Amino acid sequence: MPVPAPVPVQVHPDPPIYQALYSLWASQGRTLPGRRDPEWARLAAGPVWADRTVRVSGVLVAPGGGAR
Repeated sequence: MPVPAPVPVQVHPDPPIYQALYSLWASQGRTLPGRRDPEWARLAAGPVWADRTVRVSGVLVAPGGGAR
């Protein structure tokens, strides 16, 4: 018995208000929905036992020096 072809998924473009918002966020260097976040990838790739100071969003943070 032949396998039925998959039903194509319709992709609708974002409404103009969202396109403008995405453009604004992108111009400010923010992470956008559905796109890779380079800062998160860099932070997540580091070893959890690192006892070094790291840069988070342009701010140096010492180990254990998170927001309180």
